[in-house]
Amino acid sequence: MLNIRRVDSASSHTHCWRVTVQRRKRIFVRDFSDGRHASQQHALQAAQVYRDKLIKAYPPLSKAAYCAIRKKNNRSGISGLTRVDTWEMYKGRRFRRLYWEAQWPVGNGKAQHKKFSITKYGEDEAYLRAFTARATALKALSTQTFSPFETWTRRRGQAG
Repeated sequence: MLNIRRVDSASSHTHCWRVTVQRRKRIFVRDFSDGRHASQQHALQAAQVYRDKLIKAYPPLSKAAYCAIRKKNNRSGISGLTRVDTWEMYKGRRFRRLYWEAQWPVGNGKAQHKKFSITKYGEDEAYLRAFTARATALKALSTQTFSPFETWTRRRGQAG
């Protein structure tokens, strides 16, 4: 069950359903004891009601909003844009590749990449093209919500 798991520990005499929901760096955790709710089934129902209220009060981020979160190691100033300066081998020769790369999620834990050569377009134009490509792709994702467990639940054959 999404955000609900069973806790049965004989050593600590704990028998409950635990609800855990994380939203924007805040984690909500609450236990629903079998003893307090008279049975395991009643405790589960109480946990589901609590989880549903939490999710309604704190809805998940849209994919576009999640993709816009700037990561700690970001140096370009825009999430999903990277300036690449690398040396590669091709037919026995070493050459330098300079480009701006735009990246965005496409589902199933995979990402789409698009590269724009700095040599071909110049620094500013390559950056602008990468920025525009990412913005266009994120606009198409704006109706979808972010689910970090999407691929995990699909692999196990569970409904999310």
